[in-house]
Amino acid sequence: MGKAGRDWGQIYSIYGVDDWQTPMFLLIHAIFFSVLSVIFLVYFEPICYFFHHFLPGPSSARFAAGFTGSVTALSAVCLFYAAGNIFYSSVSLHWEMAQRMVNAVGDWSSVKHALDLGCGRGILLNAVALQLKKSGSSGRVVGLHPTPNCSLSTLRTAGIEGVQEYVTCRSGDPRKLPFSDNYFDVVEGVG
Repeated sequence: MGKAGRDWGQIYSIYGVDDWQTPMFLLIHAIFFSVLSVIFLVYFEPICYFFHHFLPGPSSARFAAGFTGSVTALSAVCLFYAAGNIFYSSVSLHWEMAQRMVNAVGDWSSVKHALDLGCGRGILLNAVALQLKKSGSSGRVVGLHPTPNCSLSTLRTAGIEGVQEYVTCRSGDPRKLPFSDNYFDVVEGVG
């Protein structure tokens, strides 16, 4: 279930951000659009002169330059917001979802084998392992992930959480499970 008094800073320090490329992509574009909107603000008159070559009348050129600069600035604000929102919510939402999924199982003491499909950095995997440990079960949870290098970071986070003895990681295709039928008592996964 999770440790009492756990704050988001502690969760981020353990699990990091799974998809750091998306907020970085958004942040780079937000900076680009911010710089572009400042350029529109500083060089407004030359940009109006440029638009005057394509549009009839000075008022339509000023409107087009102002509108383009405003849309650029608004885009920058939206991109900054999206990057911050993804960074802020990526781990915390997975953590809360993992806690809800773990709480959906009534009796963890009878669980001998659990499977986490697509374990990633191990948020759900470790939540299940913590629940197995808390209930006194001798069960184990297996994390299955398509990428082979994922298991090292997952085992590291399990060690930090103090549940490494309950966790096993394997690489494999979740569509072709390398286990026999009815091997697991509980199968969970967060996409």
